[in-house]
Amino acid sequence: MISGKKTLLALALTALTSGYALADVDGGGGKITFTGLVISAPCSIQADDVDKQVNLGEVPATYINANNHSDAVDSSLHLINCDLPNSDNGNAQKVTKVDVTFSSGSVDPSDSSLLTNTYASGATNVGVRILDKNSSNITLGAAQTLDLIAASQTQILPFKAWMEKIGSNSVTPGGVTATANYTLTYK
Repeated sequence: MISGKKTLLALALTALTSGYALADVDGGGGKITFTGLVISAPCSIQADDVDKQVNLGEVPATYINANNHSDAVDSSLHLINCDLPNSDNGNAQKVTKVDVTFSSGSVDPSDSSLLTNTYASGATNVGVRILDKNSSNITLGAAQTLDLIAASQTQILPFKAWMEKIGSNSVTPGGVTATANYTLTYK
């Protein structure tokens, strides 16, 4: 009798555990939202450059204090899917140039083309400067006209940036964040 109860118990346990083995396991779920924009421009901005992140690196305060700025870091913008041969600049001419205009709501009061550091409790006496391909200062709010390559579907708009000492006080260590907006106007 005990052996019959053990067999019955074993059968019951097997039925229960095999039922769990065959049951679906809920692994969760979620949602993906895709966004995009169809534009009427001769080129697209590369997806990574729409909300571009540029890492200016870790630079000792002593280096910036001695040199007045860090080394320049590539901040180029990339245009893709360009169709310049079939473009129109609005004057029945093909697009051959683009104006790039940078702006920001956070600039240094003594130099309106130097972005201020907006990192809370971050480095002091330091800002961020946007430069052209020759490492010359970019004037915020003024268009930079760049030639485009008619036969190329990809265009690189060369820019750089660096952290720059503000005023005569020493730069102190800490985080640095600055934001600039850019607009493109094809010509």
